[in-house]
Amino acid sequence: MTCVGRRTLPFVLAVVLCLSSTACNVVRVTLNTPLTPEQVAFIVPGQTTMTEVVTKLGTPDTISDAETGVVATYRFLDLKYSRVNFGWLAKPWTPVDPDLIFSRTGLGFDEFQVFCNRDWVVVHQGFQRGPTRPPFHPYPF
Repeated sequence: MTCVGRRTLPFVLAVVLCLSSTACNVVRVTLNTPLTPEQVAFIVPGQTTMTEVVTKLGTPDTISDAETGVVATYRFLDLKYSRVNFGWLAKPWTPVDPDLIFSRTGLGFDEFQVFCNRDWVVVHQGFQRGPTRPPFHPYPF
């Protein structure tokens, strides 16, 4: 009898693991091409022109007037979303469909801004990050 128990235990654990993994969602959303500091390292304030920036990075999303020149903005988003619904495991044994969801979300665009003078020469550049991502929250609590 103990020999049968030793054989079924790994099987039961494998079934529980497979069932729990079916309640997992992992999503990655990318809008525009995310920019990194390495990709914009070629920009030297006072020397690089806006034409060189556009040639290497592409067309900016917006170009706005400023008092001393223009501001070009590149917007991008690289969002990772994960979710596990532990309530799904109780579904076969309960008449209700409980949602015990652990998830991580957060949405905010990141920006890379290039400030140019009236001659279209870069005077300053920098990243502006979106809001920090919140910690995991158990729902419906």
